[in-house]
Amino acid sequence: MTTSFAPSSPASVIAGARELVAGLHEVLWAARSPREMLDAVVEMERFKSEFAAIEAGLVAEVDATKAAAEDQWGSSGDYLTAISGGFKGSGAATVRLAKALTGDRQLTLAALRAAAISRAQAQVIVATIDALPVKAALRLQAEQVLLEHAKTFNASELREIGKLLIEVLDPDGSDRKAEKDLAREERAAHLSRFFTITEDAAGGVWLKGRTTVEDAAVIKAALFPLAAPQPATPGTGADGDPAVCNEGHDARDHGARLLDALVEGCRTLLGAEVLPESHGATPRITLTMNYLDLLNLTGPALLETGESLSASAVRRLACDADITPMVLGSASEVLDVGRTQRLVTAAIWKALVARDKHCTFPGCRRPPIACDAHHLTHWIDGGDTSLLNMALLCRAHHTMIHNTPWQIRLNPDDQRPEFIPPIRLDPEQKPVRERQPRQ
Repeated sequence: MTTSFAPSSPASVIAGARELVAGLHEVLWAARSPREMLDAVVEMERFKSEFAAIEAGLVAEVDATKAAAEDQWGSSGDYLTAISGGFKGSGAATVRLAKALTGDRQLTLAALRAAAISRAQAQVIVATIDALPVKAALRLQAEQVLLEHAKTFNASELREIGKLLIEVLDPDGSDRKAEKDLAREERAAHLSRFFTITEDAAGGVWLKGRTTVEDAAVIKAALFPLAAPQPATPGTGADGDPAVCNEGHDARDHGARLLDALVEGCRTLLGAEVLPESHGATPRITLTMNYLDLLNLTGPALLETGESLSASAVRRLACDADITPMVLGSASEVLDVGRTQRLVTAAIWKALVARDKHCTFPGCRRPPIACDAHHLTHWIDGGDTSLLNMALLCRAHHTMIHNTPWQIRLNPDDQRPEFIPPIRLDPEQKPVRERQPRQ
């Protein structure tokens, strides 16, 4: 195995370690004693822990210095997901863990570095402490207790211990209530606010988030009236199930009613014509699927966000929807979607989404909702606003294309975007669509 790294570079050290460990591929394990094999497994797990500690320090610095932008990645999370081949969002989770370990969880990082705990145990410890009141002494005490238990309990058991620990340290949530009264921590809550919608790989999504009490009050004021129990009529349950229906009783629990209220509120907002325009049209749920599949309830539809939706769900949405027909060629290229105009119209945008599906920069998978329609030949330079002169680019890569030697064009054979890298990256400047970060 040969590498192109300088002998003194950290990458060459890691490559050398890989080369050394690669010799174990030739070991005939069946010829080894049970003790030798078990010892090898133990050392391998210790190696994985120590390596995870090294990775934490490296990833935290990569994120802090925006190093991934050097190779035109939109974020450190995107870069890590790509090079690891992990699940969507796995890179962002790695970044969050690294920042926590190199921040306030120094004891946990030290234990990981000493191979006293596993990466999974470190994740549990970080997640548990994040659920505790923001008090340094309290969190330090909890970290010490969890590290002690990690010596004898696996990650699953440690998670249950963490739940008990939260009950012991803050049994009635009084500390949490007290800290909400502090302006400093209210500001901290505002700065750490977030909301994510992620697929659960089981046909649904997880909604996760955190915000301030003030923001929550606004949300509750809007949702609670919509979440009021709705008495069911005889023969129908809250979800159409007669088995769970009691006349005058709403079978939905509070959580289900609140989620239904959120969806209903968004439906109302979409139909109120008060939202700002997005790419020339009032925001709407936009999806693409074959018309015959829609009629026959076969095949999934593709949402602008990149997720798939079943045909039956599409049929329910289509009860109150506008349908824009698209004529597609044999290679799924969009042939006609309406009149081309100077501005990026809703029709052109939908055609662009149908063709590109996500940011077209090599390795990037940001969904259309986070993208812009980029003119391959700028309007000022005589380029027209048409499908053959556009490509989807996320905001980061849209800016990069305008500020770096990277070039973009449509492949003459299939009319799909491809990129020509700068000479410093590829002296031959071969057009690329996908990067191979492992090579």
